[in-house]
Amino acid sequence: MITPFLKNKGEFLGHLFFYALIMIGGQLAAYLFLYPLLLAYATMSRTPHRQLQPYLSRRFPHQNPWQRWWSAYRILLGMGQMLIDRSWLGLKPKARLHGTFEGIDKLQETLDSGRGAIIYLAHVGTWQTALAHITNMACRVHIMMAFDTQAVTKHFFELGRKRDFNIIDVSGFMGGMIEAINALEQGDVVLIMGDRASGGHTTTTTFLGAQIRLPVAAFSLAANTRVPVLIAFSAKHDRTHQVLKIWDVIHPDYTHGDRAQEMARCAHRFSRALENYVKEYPYQWYNFFDIWEQ
Repeated sequence: MITPFLKNKGEFLGHLFFYALIMIGGQLAAYLFLYPLLLAYATMSRTPHRQLQPYLSRRFPHQNPWQRWWSAYRILLGMGQMLIDRSWLGLKPKARLHGTFEGIDKLQETLDSGRGAIIYLAHVGTWQTALAHITNMACRVHIMMAFDTQAVTKHFFELGRKRDFNIIDVSGFMGGMIEAINALEQGDVVLIMGDRASGGHTTTTTFLGAQIRLPVAAFSLAANTRVPVLIAFSAKHDRTHQVLKIWDVIHPDYTHGDRAQEMARCAHRFSRALENYVKEYPYQWYNFFDIWEQ
């Protein structure tokens, strides 16, 4: 049985190996090594297949076992490439991922009016590397996240790249909500991940035909500060090109009815946007948690 210590030690050494590979051969060299490594992992381990089964069985209900195995491998490969891209951006000062921000005009309209905005993300596509470029806007950006400096996996800004945004630690006082409110009232942008319920208030909605619970803190925050929620998902199109797109804009409002109903309405909009995303990019789903488990 592998102890947590040995597992963390192995992950640490694995990351060091890829960091060295990136420093010597760049992004492409790390990609080339990744293919056989993940092929062996997907062949010998049942863990990723078990973790992805809840998603794949709903997204591809008619796949045979071989097709489902291949789908899991493609997701693992995409996840691995995204982690390499993140490390490449942090370790190589001249590294760049080209991309576009579809719908940035909607965000700019809000900022020009003097209001702040919430950008709502999910564990799909290139959310890790999108953070490196989403901050290139004429406003201050804050990211609400659980920031563990002891974690084995490092963000690009921990590997040398300059950090152009402020981190609001959700494990701090009041879950960082006071700091987020102050930022929004100053006309800043706050980024929040919205597809995992990890404490706090939630509401029930459906996703891919089954019930899930989603957090409502961001919608409540938006309603109280009267700012919009822009649902933004990123996607990798090729080795150096990514697209960040606004899939929906929600204006949470408590003045028209019951608060619980309003939160459920907002969660439903988010769920529909996420469904539309995975229909277009089914293999860029990197949430290895069973979000349908109540």
